[in-house]
Amino acid sequence: MRSVARSQLVSSALVALVALVVGFLLAGQVKAQLLTPSNQVARNQALIRSVQDLERANEADRQRIAALRAQIASLEADAAGRSNATQTLQNQVADLRAHAGLTALHGPGVQVDLAGGPPSRDSTGQQRYLITYQDVQDVVNLLFAAGAEGISVSGRRITPLSAFSGSGNEIVIDQGPPLFAPIRIVAVGDRNRMQAALQDPSALPSLRVRQAQYDVMIKVTGSPDLSLPAYDASLEAAHARAI
Repeated sequence: MRSVARSQLVSSALVALVALVVGFLLAGQVKAQLLTPSNQVARNQALIRSVQDLERANEADRQRIAALRAQIASLEADAAGRSNATQTLQNQVADLRAHAGLTALHGPGVQVDLAGGPPSRDSTGQQRYLITYQDVQDVVNLLFAAGAEGISVSGRRITPLSAFSGSGNEIVIDQGPPLFAPIRIVAVGDRNRMQAALQDPSALPSLRVRQAQYDVMIKVTGSPDLSLPAYDASLEAAHARAI
């Protein structure tokens, strides 16, 4: 009887235990089914908030990028303007230096060779067969008036401040050493215009008369490319001072 009662008690205990486990499982499943939708909603809301935060951050970044691009464009335009202004000033300085004879120059132009004629037998002692500083000055002035951009005389660059002087057949430019014929004058600039000016019968009247009477030589040669040196101040002689 005791064994039967014990078996019944064990069976009852097992049934109760199984019922308890099943009850826990059912309760957990029900709880899971009840909580899952709410958790999913929370996750969805969190995702939506994250997406919205990212969109706001991206919009702020886009605005900052647009502002930076506008600033860069402004700086580039300002730099380009300054660059153009700088280039214009540099070109003006280069033109002024070239006009002043401070830079070498090359281009189309003309070459004028001057030489004296044979010694004159004029009993009055005139030396009109000689090339003088006035002849050189007349040719230089004519060439500048006819469009020369730069001129050299026997390899010496002429500047807007150059002065000609001399005595007899001596030719002095500025304070440099004296030059003597034959003299070669090279001019770079409007070649056709300069040649036309030199061929004008009314130009250089003194030289043309002496060319006919005393065989003074005037030879004009055009060239597509001539070179002029820069002005060399070292050719100037120092001023003489009394001791």
